[in-house]
Formats: sequence, structure tokens, C-alpha cells
Amino acid sequence: MRRIVAILAVPGALAVAGATGVAVAQSMEPPGESLAPVGTAFTYQGFLTQSGTPAGGAWDFQFALYDAAVGGAAVGNTQVVNDLSVSAGVFTATLNFGLAAFGGGARYLEVRVRPGASGGAYTTLAPRQFLAPAPMALSMPNVFSNEGANFTGVGRSTQISGNEVFGVRRVGGANDYGGMYIETSDAAGWPFYGYATDGSFRAWHYYDGTTNDWHLYNAGIRLTVPNEGGLRIGPSVDYSLVIENTTGSDGVRVLDTGDDAIQLGNDPDYSNYGVYIPSPGVSAYGLWPNTSDAAGQWALFTTDSIEAANVFTQVVTQIARVGEAAELAPGDTVAVVGLGPGMPGSIDLVPAVVGAETANAGAVIGVVVSRMALVPQGGNKTGADAYGLESVTGLAGPGDFVAVVVQGVTMARVDPVEVVEPGQRLVAAEERGHVRALRTVTVEGVELSEAAGVVGIALAAPDDDGRVPVYVRAR
Repeated sequence: MRRIVAILAVPGALAVAGATGVAVAQSMEPPGESLAPVGTAFTYQGFLTQSGTPAGGAWDFQFALYDAAVGGAAVGNTQVVNDLSVSAGVFTATLNFGLAAFGGGARYLEVRVRPGASGGAYTTLAPRQFLAPAPMALSMPNVFSNEGANFTGVGRSTQISGNEVFGVRRVGGANDYGGMYIETSDAAGWPFYGYATDGSFRAWHYYDGTTNDWHLYNAGIRLTVPNEGGLRIGPSVDYSLVIENTTGSDGVRVLDTGDDAIQLGNDPDYSNYGVYIPSPGVSAYGLWPNTSDAAGQWALFTTDSIEAANVFTQVVTQIARVGEAAELAPGDTVAVVGLGPGMPGSIDLVPAVVGAETANAGAVIGVVVSRMALVPQGGNKTGADAYGLESVTGLAGPGDFVAVVVQGVTMARVDPVEVVEPGQRLVAAEERGHVRALRTVTVEGVELSEAAGVVGIALAAPDDDGRVPVYVRAR
């Protein structure tokens, strides 16, 4: 209950004097399961006299609220109470000027009265009565209200933006938190902050006290921050994530991760395209992947076919197995002798190769660039995915994988007793794994070449280590 006690000094025949008010305290404990709403009505009690004598009987009253003692603007609607009983001058009325009637500004009550049976004009009693705040209303001295700007602030009295209607400010130093909490009494509750327009709820974000996840809801859960970390987006009718970057640098940057930087698809769900760049594409490079060891690792790895309208490449490399007892080293020219088992979980069959020499020169396919080995990948990989084929140092023994350049520029070992000059065609030498220049003879003015499979063309003279850069085009 709220009770207003007013004291009026009124000249003339009618007067309203202040009556002794009764203060009613409200308990802070909830009465039963829930609290009934207090509402915005309050009780006004006064003492009415007529020609100096306490009035009695039925009287009609009008109560109007203003923001100034004289003049000013009316606040809320005028309250009309007809045939209010007055006994020995004392009357009590319940007034309700609405939720927005009492802001931070002063309020004055104007009282008008007439006999209940007269139906004539009202007499306005003067002066207006100042409505002082109740003591409990002063218990929040740090709360400010500016009704003219429709703003309420905690810790500050002015708006930051003209659109702001409520603000909170905490006075503190650097690296100090400042803000507010929204709490539910139950640990498994869902504290939320909502958004509404035109009296209807539209969206909200909330914390799930059971799962400890945070969600953003907008006609469905659109964003989730799991308690264990990370970010989940969707479901979405169209795009789950759109990044529009016009002035900055990278649209998405993924730093060091424990496993995959980006994983597309989750068995048994597969999309049409893992990465789709629609026509006409981008202004420069549609995809530019790199590795920390570009010479020996895979910037792009797939067991499927690759379709392209045009391909620019430095070298084309074939994975093969060593198919003999002897070892192979980088720079060795090799010939194919059959099939070998492929990589687990990948291609089934690969060429089996041996060091090329005169006897198998017709089967030359390229030059070894490195030994390859199945290396544990770590992360969450299992089965065949737990290992990746990577370049390693050392000689390749029987059954080992090797990377063989079948087209492009690489370094080949030259038979030390042979002379090689730039532009010469190279073939398998008598010394296993080495190359030499193709031998020719001139017969009656016609140059004849020996019948041997060409490895490629020498691009320079051999270096001090006995290696020559060769453009491999085995045939």
C-alpha cells in the first residue's frame, strides 16, 4: 500500500487539510508461491472543510497531476471520483496516473471539488500539493531518471546516444569489469536478454543452466557457444556464415590447431561441394594453400580425380614403391617393373620401380626426388586417416614409397665417366640409376640415335656433386 499525505492552505469556502497518514511497510518475503503485482495506484487522504466547518456527505472530486506548482504540463489523465463519501471532513481516494507518471521530476497534485448532488462547476483548490517522495524511494540515490529524454540511468544521468532509454555505468579503473548480471533463482534456469518490437517478442540470447551453453535465438537457435569452447552456427535457410571484407585483410584466419584447421562434412552427412567458388570466381587466386615444408608435404591431397580447364605446374610427381632388393636415393633414374601396393585408405595400386640401367631403359618413367613414409598425424585421426605420406630423408629400401618426378625439372645423377652438355637428350646409363647423353652417329650425312628410352633434356652442365638439372619427359 502507498499513502499520500497532503497539507493544503486554501482560502475561501472550501479547504482540504492534511490528515494523519498511516505508514504501511511491505514485507520482503514472498507471500506464498508468488508476489502479487503492486500496480501504480496510490492512496490519497485529506480533510475537507466548507466555510470553516468539516464537510460531510457525498462530494465529487477531480485530481490532476502537473510537473510544476503553477502552470506546467499535465501528467497522465485527470482522475474523477464521483460521490466520494466525506465523514467529519475526512475522505480517502485511490488515484492511478499510470506507470510513467512519476519520473525524476517534481510532481504537484491539483484538487477540484463540488457537492455530489450539485452537478455544477468544480472549485479548484490552491495551491497545488507537492508530492514528496516516500523514504523508501530514496534508497537508490545512484538511479537517475530524465523523463523529458525518456531515459533512466544507473551510475549516470545522461544518455550516450539519443536513442538510449536505459544505461548502466560503473566507475572503475583499467581492466575492471563493469556491467550487470541477469540471474535466475534456479541453477538450471535460463537467464535471458530479449528483444521485442511493437509489443511482440522477436529474439533473445540466453544461458542454459543445465548444459552451460550460451545461445542466440532468432526464430530458432542460430548461434551457440558450447561450454567446452568453440562456436556452432545454424541451422540456416541459406548461408550459415557470410563474411564481407572490403577494407581489411583476411576474411577468415585459422591459426595453429590440434587437428584439422577446417573440416567439412561429418559421416554420414556429405555436401555437394567441400569448397565452392561460384563463377566468375575471385579477382586473383581461388585457392592458395601452402605448407611449412613445400618441398615434401602436401598443400593439396586427394584420392579422387582433379578436373581443371588448364593446369600450370612445375613438376608432376608419381608415388611409387621400391620393387627390388637394392636401395634408391634422390636423383636416381627409375624404370617401372610392375605394380606395388598403394597407400592404406587411399589409392590401391602404384608402380613398382627399380634403378634404371641399359637393360630396362625402355621402361624409364622418371627421377626419384625423395623417400616417402607413412607418418602419424596426431589429432583425432583413427584408422587409415591416422597416417599421412610425407617426405623423409634417407635411402628408400625394398617396399618403401618414393616420389618420382615424371614431368618437369629435377636433379638427376650423371654417370661419372660420361660428359653431359646442356640441350642433350639423356638416357639411362650403364651404371644403375644414373643418366648419360644419348649416343648418336652420322651415317652418310644422316644422324642416327641409339634405341633407348629418353629420360629428358639436360638444362645445364653437371654440378660438383655429379648432378644435372634435367627437364623430365620420359618416353
